[in-house]
Amino acid sequence: MKYNQYAYVETSFDQQVKELIDINFLPRNYEDWSFSDLLEKLVKNAIAEAKTDAAKTAKLNEFAVSDHETLADFLKEKSESISTEQFYNVALQLLGYHVHYDYQFDDPTRFMQKNALPFVQDISDNHKLISAFYRLLNTRSKNGQILLDVMAGKGYFTQFWGQNEFKFFNGKSIPVFDTNKVIREVVYVETDLDTDHDGKSDLIQVTVFRPAETNKGLKVPALYTASPYFGGIIANEKRNHNVDENLSDASTWNDPQYEHSPIVKAEKPDGSSHPATEEAVHKSSYPLNEYMLARGFASVFAGAIGTRGSDGVRITGAPEETESAAAVIEWLHGDRVAYTDRTRTVQTKADWCNGNIGMTGRSYLGTLQIAIATTGVKGLKTVVSEAAISSWYDYYREHGLVIAPEACQGEDLDLLAETCQSNLWDAGSYLKIKPEYDKMQKELLEKEDRKTGQYSDFWEARNYRHHADGIKCSWISVHGLNDWNVKPKNVYKIWQLVSKMPMKHHLFLHQGPHYNMNNFVSIDFTDLMNLWFVHELLGVENNAYNQWPTVMIQDNLQADKWHEEKDWNDDLGQEKSYYPTDEGDLYADGNGQAKKSFTDVGGIEFKKAGISESNWQYKFICGDEKWAKPSLRFVTDEFIHPTTIVGRPEVKVRVKGSLPKGQISVALVELGERQRLTATPKFLMRGGQELGYRFGTDTLQEFVPDKKTKAKLITKAHMNMQNYKDMKKPEAIEADKFYDLDFLLQPTYYTIPSGSKLALIIYSTDEGMTKRPLEEETYTVDLANTEIKFYEK
Repeated sequence: MKYNQYAYVETSFDQQVKELIDINFLPRNYEDWSFSDLLEKLVKNAIAEAKTDAAKTAKLNEFAVSDHETLADFLKEKSESISTEQFYNVALQLLGYHVHYDYQFDDPTRFMQKNALPFVQDISDNHKLISAFYRLLNTRSKNGQILLDVMAGKGYFTQFWGQNEFKFFNGKSIPVFDTNKVIREVVYVETDLDTDHDGKSDLIQVTVFRPAETNKGLKVPALYTASPYFGGIIANEKRNHNVDENLSDASTWNDPQYEHSPIVKAEKPDGSSHPATEEAVHKSSYPLNEYMLARGFASVFAGAIGTRGSDGVRITGAPEETESAAAVIEWLHGDRVAYTDRTRTVQTKADWCNGNIGMTGRSYLGTLQIAIATTGVKGLKTVVSEAAISSWYDYYREHGLVIAPEACQGEDLDLLAETCQSNLWDAGSYLKIKPEYDKMQKELLEKEDRKTGQYSDFWEARNYRHHADGIKCSWISVHGLNDWNVKPKNVYKIWQLVSKMPMKHHLFLHQGPHYNMNNFVSIDFTDLMNLWFVHELLGVENNAYNQWPTVMIQDNLQADKWHEEKDWNDDLGQEKSYYPTDEGDLYADGNGQAKKSFTDVGGIEFKKAGISESNWQYKFICGDEKWAKPSLRFVTDEFIHPTTIVGRPEVKVRVKGSLPKGQISVALVELGERQRLTATPKFLMRGGQELGYRFGTDTLQEFVPDKKTKAKLITKAHMNMQNYKDMKKPEAIEADKFYDLDFLLQPTYYTIPSGSKLALIIYSTDEGMTKRPLEEETYTVDLANTEIKFYEK
């Protein structure tokens, strides 16, 4: 497995020396030291768990330079040089690798090459030894972290606690802050909203974790995670909407309108500030934030309106949600009032903050980053948005249909609002909020319109992309190419806008589903974010803008291979069209003329079988006779050469249904029995990454080759036949009349290996995502007017 590294900044020798001296790793008078003595000193410094020189000396016996000599014995010889093999035999042991298990004494650099670990060939004098150690400290160890972070986890940087300043090494902040004395406090930010209609502006509870050094005058940036889940969730899966029902006539749609809650202007900051009087009881829950907190960045959490400790009601995806979450940034920047408690009598300022705020978080937490960024709020310098929704319609709907996120059949805006309305947990808040909450639930249920699934003004208010021109901060998006919860077109569509804007922007696409990637083996993501935040929030010039390619895409065949691209769109490839044949083939010159039919039975057989949605999908794409029957399949020959599909495939289907309504689904599938990567990353070292010194851990993980499978879903999409003319305006249709459907599938970047085939599947009911009708419908497809077009490279 390659430990790819993008965050290492090329550094001059003089700067290396300066940084090594600054962290007390290199003696200031190193020029006066012999080679052997300096080598011993540097190795001992790297053994951070040993706290005395005697303990470090004893530890030297645990290392070996070759298969016949320990490091202790080698140093006794007072040699004035060390061979590359000898040095890296020791270096690999410092990095946590095991001789005879991971590598062999006779050729350590071969192992390092194989795993993309850097090494130098010549270590023949003091200067070269120093450079070799500088690079070693910045080399990723077996647990995925650079050696310097491993040393930090063993207490190396406790010697700098209390110095009240940031320290940087290779352009990144290092953990010199005392994590045993982190200040944990709660304040209440006043918004301009009154979502609970009590005549008073809603207060938002904000939880702050900041270095104790900020009480001594140090100004630090803040990493803000807007998390509706932070105060807890109200789980009620029994309330999920019924999806076992017939499709409705969408032409009855009446375009539900969005209405904003009342505005009640908040007080202005009066210039006074008092310390917070409430201690945080929740813990920081995001490893990237904790990692950066140990390195001097405050970590701030807020659930916003309707969450525990806050006023108001949840209005999923609405502008009120955005405004309340953005109010926290305004307070951090000094532009909005906050109080020490809910009595609203004593104001408190974020006078510890340098006014520069970055945002972090995945899923809903990433979604609110997009929402807030579109407001252009002052103080927000950057977002690192993971697995984020850019339009709520694209989360719960698609092309005129009600579509569920993966494993969330029957969920919708109203139920997500209920899940996050955690202020109902407190009895007093329940008595006050419940009547207004009930009203909002009724309004959400009515206006989300599960009957027709159509786009409306209500959904338009929840489309952040239409406000993208307000984005002023730098931008990092992270998304899984196999994320069927927040489907990839959410990131694809916002990226098409952001990539054309002047601010710096980056995109990471990994092979996971709804997952973080900060602890992958194959890429040093956390180090990159350290570099990024130091540049964006502390103003340190560290080459962050040019350190890695604009777009990084993880390969679906080799997890440790990352494609470096300038963009992610159709233009990466050449247009290619395939056409079905009457015999069920799929060719570039296919000339099918037949009209082929299948009968959809909704969820009838699925419910009888009692299998899971994921089990159904695998059987379906593999062509299991029972489950493949209600579909049409067209398959290519085996690919001779690997081919990568990029961007958004487009399908054109001429189809008729036996009823005056219908839903069409289309999937692209790779067929061929072979080993594929695990669906989720495998835990390789549970709790193996120290985030600071005795300050939380993270788990090293990565996708690895799994058991053989017969097929893999590449992409899919669904469409309401009543939207054949316009995706935003349904039309009545007739039974047994052909209509031309033209729609885009979810975007992808997928390599079909040689020996595999590509299948185009046309079907109706998707058991895991669409409604599951109770009535049968026969669909007939005109093959002469059906094609799939995509871009390949």
